[in-house]
Amino acid sequence: MKNNIKSDDNFVLFTITISALLSLLYCWKIYLEKDFKLIGLIIVGMNLLYIPIALIFRKRAFCSFYLIYSIVILYAAAFEKTYLYNNYTALFIVCLVIMMQPKLRIPAIAIYFGAVTIFFILNEEKEIYLYLIHVIRSLWYIALTEFVLNDKFRRKKLVLYEDERRILDQLCEGKVYQKEVEGFSENTIYRKLKAARERNGNLTRDQLVEQYRSQKENSESSV
Repeated sequence: MKNNIKSDDNFVLFTITISALLSLLYCWKIYLEKDFKLIGLIIVGMNLLYIPIALIFRKRAFCSFYLIYSIVILYAAAFEKTYLYNNYTALFIVCLVIMMQPKLRIPAIAIYFGAVTIFFILNEEKEIYLYLIHVIRSLWYIALTEFVLNDKFRRKKLVLYEDERRILDQLCEGKVYQKEVEGFSENTIYRKLKAARERNGNLTRDQLVEQYRSQKENSESSV
């Protein structure tokens, strides 16, 4: 629990820093372009508003804030001449890749930022602040993906396949070692438990068994 609290604090600190930097960059953009459109001021306001919201409400407010923020960014991308810096479709796909295959995390992020850098150089966006806005906001979104994957939004109910349940049933009966579990080889048990742990928020083996036991007991008592 202490590790989770510390990680939550680190995530809040990281994102409010990113939010403050984005506010400064947008003010820089507005000043240099002499473009005082409402959408630019709204984005600055949203980034500044995130700081007290994250400090006070923490992860309880994340979903609501990010949903509203995504609509604001979508509006900006649709009605401003923004080219790349407000377009995060590719980043969304990269985040999905990270969620599906965590081993590709570093290569996927490197490829994305490499492509973004090259395309910013090649297209008409020569202003460095547009590039920085895109990079910093991308880091924010990737951090959010990592935060979710690291089980800060824990599942209320385990998602398990039948073979995994059969293995856990035997472990709950007091079988300490995987070689004691009947019907499966040790390698198969290891692979299935690893898949179950990752699917349910990167739990440890003991956490998975304990949660399954508790869930099973609650289910039986409600019958």
